[in-house]
Amino acid sequence: SVCQTTQKSERFQNSLSSIVAGAGSGGIASIVCAPLDLVRTRMQVMGAATTTTTTSQGASAAAATLTNRKSGIYRALQDVFRNEGFKGCFRGLGATLATVPTFWAIYFPLYEECKREIHNYMINSSSKTEKQQKRIPFLEHMGSAIVAGAFADFFCNPMFVVRTRMQTEALHYMEMPLKERRPHGVWRTTANLYAEGGVPIFWRGLTASLMGLSHVAVQFPVYEWLKAEARKRSPTNEESPFHLLLSSGISKMTASILTYPHEVIRSRMMDARGATGGGNVFAMGSKIIKQEGWRSMYNGLHISLVRVVP
Repeated sequence: SVCQTTQKSERFQNSLSSIVAGAGSGGIASIVCAPLDLVRTRMQVMGAATTTTTTSQGASAAAATLTNRKSGIYRALQDVFRNEGFKGCFRGLGATLATVPTFWAIYFPLYEECKREIHNYMINSSSKTEKQQKRIPFLEHMGSAIVAGAFADFFCNPMFVVRTRMQTEALHYMEMPLKERRPHGVWRTTANLYAEGGVPIFWRGLTASLMGLSHVAVQFPVYEWLKAEARKRSPTNEESPFHLLLSSGISKMTASILTYPHEVIRSRMMDARGATGGGNVFAMGSKIIKQEGWRSMYNGLHISLVRVVP
């Protein structure tokens, strides 16, 4: 019918808008925050790099001068700029620009579609009384975010591995022959990864990424609770823009702090050299805690909070 055709056309336009908006915003954020992403990733893998690169004092010093885990953001960026120059601050940006916009271009339209389907299912499966009494939109948002995130993570994981290797290769220069101690591009890094572990290596760290979807399981309920509290205290029974901004920031910070260890584990798994790498996600987590202490599971958290909250 004409009505159905119009609805399909509107849904297509909305999906296209989501793809364009997701890809565009993802690309801009990737460029602006590339130096922060670089430093954060290096902080996350620094413990492994300084302990496994080699037992020589020189190797540890070479890695430590690049990014000191205990240094502030400004000092860490200064170290990278001094050792690798301006271009060094954007290591892995090519892989990021090929991945992050793609991730959000997959995520946003799939998120909207899942939200629509879950909403329709909940409406159709509820009685009239239940429809009037129950309002649980955060379940729709949370379920949609988890499904969309899982699909996007699986599809984009190979390029996330490439990006991580490009960002951290300077920490492993002491492992390489002298002629190989230079930055490698996307294609060379991809070829090296394939030679190292075949196709499976490109999905290394995916389990940690999927565990990270618990981020939305924390963020959305906290966000909805904060908005509800803001409405109770508002004379108009509505949230102000300030309340929405504050609720969003607090919920993201809370979720980031509680789920951050999965980012460290994921970076370590992607950075691990060899066909088997560091084993599965639980083995890697146990290894980090045993060798470096539980605090190492939060390396780079301060950068992540600066990076995520805006």
